[in-house]
Amino acid sequence: MLLFLIDKAVSGIDSRTFFLDESSFESVTEYIAGVCAAAGCDEDTVAHITIASSEILANIDSYAYKNGGEVEILTQCHDRRMTITFKDSGLAFNPLQVEEPDVNAPLSARPIGGLGIFIVRNLVNDVRYTYENRQNVLTIEMDF
Repeated sequence: MLLFLIDKAVSGIDSRTFFLDESSFESVTEYIAGVCAAAGCDEDTVAHITIASSEILANIDSYAYKNGGEVEILTQCHDRRMTITFKDSGLAFNPLQVEEPDVNAPLSARPIGGLGIFIVRNLVNDVRYTYENRQNVLTIEMDF
């Protein structure tokens, strides 16, 4: 079940908080895609951001919370650059410290998982992580 908890705009940054669990992924990514389209992003940019967002949300659900939890999505478009920030109060986890997978290794030699942040890094222009005020803060940016 998807709950809209907060809906506000601050200094050109839109912020919306969702309860995230497996059943809400699609609604959250649809929201992000809608914001990107409304900001003027082309179809390829919307697709890249949507896929990257889906991977990030899966990581938040897998590592931050055991039974779902709140995620704040901040969006901003400035000078044809779309910025999406994901904030959660779950367990601290910096996905950018995960070792990059060897995508050239045979499938049988690869561990299950570990491709999410690799996919994100290859879809968007910039990915940043910080831990501040007891929150994981992951930001992606993409030019269009």
